[in-house]
Amino acid sequence: MFFLSLKHPLFSPLKLPIFWAVLFLAPLYVGVALSGAPKTLAVLESILAPLSLWACLRLRVEQRFVFGLFVGFGMFYWTALSFRYNAYPFLMPLIALLVACCYGGFFYLLLFKQSVLFRVPALWLSSAIHPFGFDWFIPDAFFAYSFFKVDKLSFFLILCALALLADRRLSPLYARIVAGVLFVCALQIPKSSVPLEGIEPISTQINQSDKWSSAELKSNIDANFALIHQAVKKHQKIVILPETAFPIALNKSLLIPPLLQLSEQITIITGALYEEGKTIYNSTYIFDKGQYHYAHKVILAPFGESMPFPDFLANALDRFFFGAEVFKLGHATHFSDFKTTALPLRPLVCYEGTSAKAYKNSPPYLVVVSNNAWFVPSIEPFLQRMLLKYYARRFNKTIVHSANKSPAYILSPTLFGDQIFK
Repeated sequence: MFFLSLKHPLFSPLKLPIFWAVLFLAPLYVGVALSGAPKTLAVLESILAPLSLWACLRLRVEQRFVFGLFVGFGMFYWTALSFRYNAYPFLMPLIALLVACCYGGFFYLLLFKQSVLFRVPALWLSSAIHPFGFDWFIPDAFFAYSFFKVDKLSFFLILCALALLADRRLSPLYARIVAGVLFVCALQIPKSSVPLEGIEPISTQINQSDKWSSAELKSNIDANFALIHQAVKKHQKIVILPETAFPIALNKSLLIPPLLQLSEQITIITGALYEEGKTIYNSTYIFDKGQYHYAHKVILAPFGESMPFPDFLANALDRFFFGAEVFKLGHATHFSDFKTTALPLRPLVCYEGTSAKAYKNSPPYLVVVSNNAWFVPSIEPFLQRMLLKYYARRFNKTIVHSANKSPAYILSPTLFGDQIFK
């Protein structure tokens, strides 16, 4: 018959790829909703993060492409929102669809076989696969706010435990016992860190449409100085302003002397541009005790700051989206570390703070400055925070994050102990 009963197996939610995609994405979206309730979040993420992997193990092989479409869109639809601020806003749906298709293809290969012997190692290695250099797909990071450890061995143990439960050829009792042991081995006793005192990461609320406006420039700069003075009055040791808080080539401006003068009272860390010849750098400036240093961004965001294609194609796309080239966006070849009056630290700018490369051989403190106005309102700020928390726990680092259009925070290397500044 053409019309089927709702009880027909065709309507079973387990047969719909979107059901498994929603289950996979649950740790991210629940995190968005409960980011201000750390204990509740930890309990739910400890359940939902394993279920996310379970979805990948149980998904039928013929569903994997459509599943990947939904996951790619659900995780990364926000990448298209930046097109609101260029001459081609009508491309937003197309960009979102292309991103979704990219991850449809990704999961088509990742879950190519139904066997857990194929899928467990594939999922374990998946965080090392970065389409077009975009490395925000890290399934391990779903455990960032859970009671589980976040090292690669623990991730593998969890995958093996889920595989045992998914394999129907094994005795249910045997599978449950061994899986339970593996889950316990992957658990970590939760700890809290001692709050960092004297450090104030700033959260600003400047719309992206006003960020580069010449009419708003003076008022935005005055607001920055007001925030610095407020931090001085509160006897803070360090004040941290977001990425491009000074949306000018700060090294060529008249603002250096007053910032140096203020740095006698407080260490100032701020994002700004740096101009050298016809090259512009997205940089972090550090003003400390009457001197200043700078660190250029090392890892540029694919598509937003660099085109991950051969030069002839990348240059053509740059001209299409950004017009005739007046300045070239440059990048540093290595990370820079500084020992300020208050902290030894490594400064990072936005996207590079979510790269594992930034954490190797680094000081115990990392300062990340971001401008999230490109992507709000969306899930991007919490996805970024989840990734940063993952790296904080994995590499045992404390991350101080100052952002525009999303909360600022200090992330501890333990499960509990984050400090949120709104």
